[in-house]
Amino acid sequence: MPRYLHQFGYSTESIKGMVTTPQDRREAAEKLFSAAGGKLIDMYFCFGKFDGIAISEFPSQVDATTVALTVGVSGAFSTMQTTVLIDMDEAVQAMQKASALAGSYTPPGS
Repeated sequence: MPRYLHQFGYSTESIKGMVTTPQDRREAAEKLFSAAGGKLIDMYFCFGKFDGIAISEFPSQVDATTVALTVGVSGAFSTMQTTVLIDMDEAVQAMQKASALAGSYTPPGS
């Protein structure tokens, strides 16, 4: 099943709510991911551009997009980004196909 990296920044209101009432948000995420047909693998708070990340599995991009849209309309996040993760077996397959096609593409102006 394809894996996804979800990066997110909480809204000011969400941060205020978590500071006022500290809580583990993993349970809420697990319920939503499961309802959309997926599975939450792990979830972390972090420093930097994003406040947190989650790693998930979904049967399809439609299912993963459903979760992104659902949390997006909640107003709980100020920013979100979802990235499809490609495992190393698939990456090697892509490299092999690219190797076979190498030289078959003509860049603009050539």
